[in-house]
Amino acid sequence: MNAWPAVVAASAGFVLGAVGSLLTGRLLRQRARIASSWWLGAIITALVLAVLGWRIGTRGELVIYAFVLALGVPLAIIDWVEHRLPRIVVVPQLLGGAVGLGWLCVARSDAAPGVRALWAMLAAAGFYLVLAVLVEGGVGSGDVGLAAVVGLVTGWSGWAELAGTLVLASFAALVLLLVPRKGGGGAAVPFGPCLLAGMTAMLAITG
Repeated sequence: MNAWPAVVAASAGFVLGAVGSLLTGRLLRQRARIASSWWLGAIITALVLAVLGWRIGTRGELVIYAFVLALGVPLAIIDWVEHRLPRIVVVPQLLGGAVGLGWLCVARSDAAPGVRALWAMLAAAGFYLVLAVLVEGGVGSGDVGLAAVVGLVTGWSGWAELAGTLVLASFAALVLLLVPRKGGGGAAVPFGPCLLAGMTAMLAITG
């Protein structure tokens, strides 16, 4: 039923991912040929947007989610390689998502989802801020900012979606923690990719 939105979203995702790879390459402090290659970002973004296009169809949320996740792919790659989430990407991601959802509130004459999204944004950011204080060195300011983005986007649909995202992200982090990694068992786990993967999965599940 939503085949053509999926195809359009995948095509747009391929282009956006290729462009986003330029951003990845510029922001990476260490040379990582595969991580900054144009095809990696293009393929990941195309796949993510194809799934969302298939699930969401032509609803206005698709454009907003596509914007957030197109920036989310470079963030995930950078965090995976260097364990940091640059504010120069997170802040536009948050502002763009907020403006887009605000526009949907006006267009639909329904402020309730927008208000819930703002509260969810504050709740998710507050939760990760508490974690940052309690778990020294485990959660950084970038994770708090990205949590705000995740709260905003998933809170638009409902509190259950936010809770599900955090559960999925925590499960993914636990799996990564248990998997032997280069550098030994004490290697830190990047939360950014876990949060983004949890959000993507929840958006795909709930449509």
